[in-house]
Amino acid sequence: MNGNAAGTAIRYAVRMMQNVTNGRVAAMLLPLLLLPLAPAASAATNEGGAQQVGAQSGCMNKWMFDGMWRVRVTKVVYAPATASDSNAWQVTMQWGNGTTIASLRPTDSLKGDLVIALKDGDTMSASDTTYGTLDEQKLDYHAFPASGQFTFTQPFRSANPLDQTNPPAKLLITFDVAKYRSYHPGGSGQLWRQKTVSPNFRIDLTCGA
Repeated sequence: MNGNAAGTAIRYAVRMMQNVTNGRVAAMLLPLLLLPLAPAASAATNEGGAQQVGAQSGCMNKWMFDGMWRVRVTKVVYAPATASDSNAWQVTMQWGNGTTIASLRPTDSLKGDLVIALKDGDTMSASDTTYGTLDEQKLDYHAFPASGQFTFTQPFRSANPLDQTNPPAKLLITFDVAKYRSYHPGGSGQLWRQKTVSPNFRIDLTCGA
């Protein structure tokens, strides 16, 4: 499914689910929400290879800070498929607003798609499915008060059975700082003024658990 079709599907599904009271119609929409979307173009270069994204590294349960966001991963579990949802790796994380800016949202700082790298090096993106995209929006559009925190679980779903011997090894969180600064030349924007080792996080899910 291409990007335009995926966006149309998401908007249609959300509108219908908000207004549907008939259980049979809701059941008809579930396959649409489980459709795989086109993989993010950059997912293949997020982990490994010559084009691996630069990021600061840390283990689970360790708070990391990029000058704006505080993040730590607290749990990774496998969730089996149910009658209404596909199987998934669920990654629970805590986010904190490390600034004095009120109502700050991750999308304001141009947060990218959440990506996990599996033990064998393959990657999965939150946006691989429509449900995953909708879940990620709960984080992206959450308004953090100054110094506020939010606990969030992101399912990384697959329509195919997941190999439990091939669990997630890393979580990658990225921000498009260059694009943000291009939108705000001369430091006119509130965000990403500070210098940081890297605005991105690469969290090792094999240590610190």
